[in-house]
Amino acid sequence: MMNPGEEALARPRLLGWLPVLGRDERRDLFETFQAGGTWNVDFVVMMGLSTALAAFGLLNNSPAAVIGAMLVAPLMSPLLGAGFALVQGNVNLFRGCIKAMTYGIVVSIVVSLVIGLITPGYDPTAEVEARGQVNLLDLGVALLSGMAAAYATARPGLAATLSGVAIAAALVPPLAVVGIAAASGEFVLSGFSAVLFLTNVVAIILGAGLVFRLLGVQGALGETAAPLWARRTRIGLILATVVLIIPLGARLETQLETGQVRPAGYPLPTAMRDVILEKVESEPGIEVVAMARYATSPEAGAQVILASQVPVPLGFVEYIESAIRSVAGSQSTVRVTILQAAPGAELDAPKIDEEGG
Repeated sequence: MMNPGEEALARPRLLGWLPVLGRDERRDLFETFQAGGTWNVDFVVMMGLSTALAAFGLLNNSPAAVIGAMLVAPLMSPLLGAGFALVQGNVNLFRGCIKAMTYGIVVSIVVSLVIGLITPGYDPTAEVEARGQVNLLDLGVALLSGMAAAYATARPGLAATLSGVAIAAALVPPLAVVGIAAASGEFVLSGFSAVLFLTNVVAIILGAGLVFRLLGVQGALGETAAPLWARRTRIGLILATVVLIIPLGARLETQLETGQVRPAGYPLPTAMRDVILEKVESEPGIEVVAMARYATSPEAGAQVILASQVPVPLGFVEYIESAIRSVAGSQSTVRVTILQAAPGAELDAPKIDEEGG
């Protein structure tokens, strides 16, 4: 087995400034990940509590609660442990970390699904909708988060920075949205949130493994080549990353073209949305272009944009406003705008998803 000095010489000169972990430091890392990546009662309790905190924070549109959930979630440790095990070729540690992560995912989805079922008709807040806006930037954030977390874990003097890394990685909020969105029948949002979580998992493991290798972590028994299972797993993770890059890049391009990388308005409550659609559908030739509100409070009311290819009946705008206020309250602010096509012209309005505006 090479000593730290030989390991440093074995690395490219460009990386010579990086510290090399000694045998004792590598052993300490192994013990840390073996303890933190173990499926036990503590892990279950913290996964359940962090998911519940994230779910209620998302439903209440509370960034503070969501951030708190990120800080107490225990998922980062098994992911870093998996990256460490891949580099070290430690199959038992890798299996333990994957087992803890898998069971943790199941607990998280079950908890969030139950919360979604006991809060029917919830308002899909901007915090919830944002988890469905996954794109290539999220992959970059996850990769850098994994690298930063691995480096901070390996360097005891940087342990205080791990809380910031946990916030950047945001592992639990997407899982919470998977459950609460599925419970409400919003399977597209649930699916995109699952993609965001998968992106985070793959990128964090790869980023962590890269940093541990650069810091001098080797095979558990000093082998010069990684075991076959480790090589195959690395290749699989790299291929998964390549597969993710294509749709995530296309999604980012689409979002940049439309100028809607993140939701700009809050979706309307289900009752208000249903009232608007019912009134609009009663008038042929009029369709909804967009509807949203700009705050979560009930008095925020709504802003509705309609497109019409026919003359709008007298009093139709007031009719829509009255219907909205019957749900939102008489003091709520309501604005209804109609895009009227010129006689004989076809109005090609950019129709927006009626689920959220």
